[in-house]
Amino acid sequence: MTTDASDAVEMRSALLRLRRGTGLPVAFGGLLEAGQQMRISELSGTATHALRSLVVTSGTGLGGKTVALSRPCVVTDYSASRQISHEYDAPVSAEGLRSVLAVPVVVRHRVRGVLYGALRTALPLGGRMLDAAVEAARDVERALAVRDEARTLVAGAGAGAG
Repeated sequence: MTTDASDAVEMRSALLRLRRGTGLPVAFGGLLEAGQQMRISELSGTATHALRSLVVTSGTGLGGKTVALSRPCVVTDYSASRQISHEYDAPVSAEGLRSVLAVPVVVRHRVRGVLYGALRTALPLGGRMLDAAVEAARDVERALAVRDEARTLVAGAGAGAG
């Protein structure tokens, strides 16, 4: 699966909408690459570059759990949570994150990416925040679905020419 500049722009826009809609100071995310790995490519409101280019594998950490389950996941205290594995504690701690939510970007029943929102304090992330994060992910899903369809149509038109 390849990503392009328009995918990056869509992710950045979604992260800004997520921050505005939730009031969360930090948002980040990325799209899945080959296999079940996601690379965090976009950051908004971060204080460090600790999360940039971090590769998250399906089933590991909060984002990997979100990919594996294909549903939103939330932890109130990342480093102390018993609900996730802890492969990514060092970069999460370096950024000072505590409460984190992760929402999948799902297109045609396949997880294509994850959007995260976070606080630097251990406070519950309520339903309003999760709803706004899900809506930001839906925006990315719609854009990716339209882009996929356009690519399919262009490829089909090219195959028919001859």
